[in-house]
Amino acid sequence: MEEQRINKGHSENYFGDYRDFWWNQEFLEMTAERLDLSKLGSMLDVGCGNGHWTRILAPYLQEDAKVTAVDNDPRWYEENKELKEFFNNSHRKFELKKGDAQNLPFPDESFDLVTCQTLLIHVPEPAKAIAEMKRVTRPGGTILCVEPNNIVQSLIKTSMTKNESIEETLDHIKYRLVIEKGKRNMGRGDNSLGDLLPGMFAAEDLKNIEVRLSDKAIAMYPPYDNEEQLATLKQWMKGSSWKSNTQKDIDFFSAAGEQYMPFYFEYQEKYANRDAHIMGALQREQYHAAGGSLMYLVSGKK
Repeated sequence: MEEQRINKGHSENYFGDYRDFWWNQEFLEMTAERLDLSKLGSMLDVGCGNGHWTRILAPYLQEDAKVTAVDNDPRWYEENKELKEFFNNSHRKFELKKGDAQNLPFPDESFDLVTCQTLLIHVPEPAKAIAEMKRVTRPGGTILCVEPNNIVQSLIKTSMTKNESIEETLDHIKYRLVIEKGKRNMGRGDNSLGDLLPGMFAAEDLKNIEVRLSDKAIAMYPPYDNEEQLATLKQWMKGSSWKSNTQKDIDFFSAAGEQYMPFYFEYQEKYANRDAHIMGALQREQYHAAGGSLMYLVSGKK
C-alpha cells in the first residue's frame, strides 16, 4: 500500500473517468475554429499529467502537426503508456519529456501553440510560467491557458444546502478561502487563479487576449444513471472531489496563520457529519444540483 501511494503521480486521484466529461464537444469545436487550430503545426502541452488535455486538442491541429508534452513528475513523463499509445495509434508525431513549467527545456520560439489545463493553479510562480510559455511560442503563435475559479463551488446550491443559514454558508466559504490562502503561503499555487489570467496575459504584452467560459455542467439528479453522473459518482466515492482530506486541510490552515486554527477545529466539530449526510442523500436518491463550474479559457497571441 505504501509503495502504491509513493508511486502515484501528482493529481492522479483527479484523473478518473469523470474528467472525460469536462467538455462539450460542440464547445471544443467552436473554440478550435475561433483559434484557427487547424492551421497550427506544433503544440506544447505544459504540465500534461496523464495527457487528458493533450489528447483533446491534438486532433484539431494540422494533420502532420508535432505534439510535445512535458511534466515534472516521473509518473507522467516516464510511465505514461496510455498517452504514448494514443499517439502511436493516431500516427501523429509525439514527444513526451521531463519539463518544469517555470523553466521549459526548449529554445525560444519553438511552438505554434503552447497550452495548459489546470496547471497554473498549482504553480508557485504562475507569472514566471506564463513568461516561459511566451518565450517558447513563435511570433504570431497562440498561448491558451485553461484554469478555474474553484472558490465559487462553495456558493453553488444543492438539495443539501438550499436551506442552510447565511452563517453556515459563510462558514463554508471562509473554510475554502483559508485553505486557498494557506496553499498560496506554502507555494502550492492559487486554486482560483483563472480570474487573474487575462491581466497576467496583458502584463506579458500578449495581444488579442480573449476570454471564454466552458459551457459544461454535469447535473446530478436521480436516478444518477447516465455516463457523466456515474463517472462523477465514482470520483466522489474516491473522496477526491468534495470530501475533505483532514490532514491536508489542517496543514493549509496552519500555513494560513495560527489565528485561523480555532475556526478549523470549530468547523470540523460543527460539520463532522456533512460528508456522511451527502453520501446518505445520494444513496436515498435525494441529492440534486445543476453542477455548474467556472472554467476559463484564456488565449493570447505573441
